[in-house]
Amino acid sequence: MLLIFIYYFLSIATLCACYYFRRSRFTEKDYKYNKPLKWTRRILIIWSYLFMSIHGNLGFDGGFFSEVDNDFIIFSGQFFLIVYIFAVCWVENIIHPFNKKKK
Repeated sequence: MLLIFIYYFLSIATLCACYYFRRSRFTEKDYKYNKPLKWTRRILIIWSYLFMSIHGNLGFDGGFFSEVDNDFIIFSGQFFLIVYIFAVCWVENIIHPFNKKKK
């Protein structure tokens, strides 16, 4: 039971961190000159890919977690996989709005 709680807690906390990075309105100078912020973002992206692979293995049969019999956990793994795809795209696309300059 504790393992399931930790699984859901870390999954939701990672999504909240992705949302924080997207909505915090960091400027271009923040990402260029603030190295801890840049590394925090990179670590978050790596952590998100790690959790996305865990959700992918959990959501589909034949992975490391093939002995899971609870349908709710399998469904939540598939749901979190889809949500994590959008969250990673959000965090990786932060810099691109600065590349569009007004003419």
